[in-house]
Amino acid sequence: MKEREPTGIDKLDELLDGGIPKGSTVLLIGPPGTGKTVFCQQFIAKGLENNQGGLFIAMDNPPEEIVENAKDFGWDFKGKDNFIIMDVYSWKLGEEISGKYAVQGPSDLNQLNMTLSDALRDLNGVQKRVIMDSASSLTFFTDINSTVRFLQVVSAKTKSNGGIFLLTVEDGVHDEHDLSTLNYVADGVIKMKREDGKSYFSVPRMTKTSNKEGWEEYEITEKGIETV
Repeated sequence: MKEREPTGIDKLDELLDGGIPKGSTVLLIGPPGTGKTVFCQQFIAKGLENNQGGLFIAMDNPPEEIVENAKDFGWDFKGKDNFIIMDVYSWKLGEEISGKYAVQGPSDLNQLNMTLSDALRDLNGVQKRVIMDSASSLTFFTDINSTVRFLQVVSAKTKSNGGIFLLTVEDGVHDEHDLSTLNYVADGVIKMKREDGKSYFSVPRMTKTSNKEGWEEYEITEKGIETV
């Protein structure tokens, strides 16, 4: 059995000695506009390609937008038995929401946890890639300590079958204390940035992986994130 899972981004997988180690929780940190959501979609698509399960916890974008935008890169999530979106977005519209995986707001961590458990159970029998986009949004509605306790629960449930939990964090909206606290949950960190009109990623740390310093340039093309 493979001990690492490819991200779908060749150069990044090279930096990661073949991919993200199984059972890892990883922070994807970057400012708005760096392509974090595209990264998440690409990561899910690679898992589905390998017959793994994908759970996308949508905090910042409508579920239908996530599915439709993925099509622009050739990733078809619609109707996949091994793909579930948890809707933690639609409550913002002020309308009554329905659906098995819809949540009435991120402040109710008990409901979030129960819905998460339902989704993971329905993906039973396959290794899972779990995305939370974004963890930053959760911190706006609960205190940082409650957020971290919840993230630890998600991490433990994902790790139980060797899955990977990837959560996005908005760079520039957290103070140093909150960032350090979020880092406590993670086995690894991937950073993204924009500088002089170009995009870069780096891997400051990753469990079970040799350290490789420096930034790699990338572009968002019709195929998703590709290194230059």
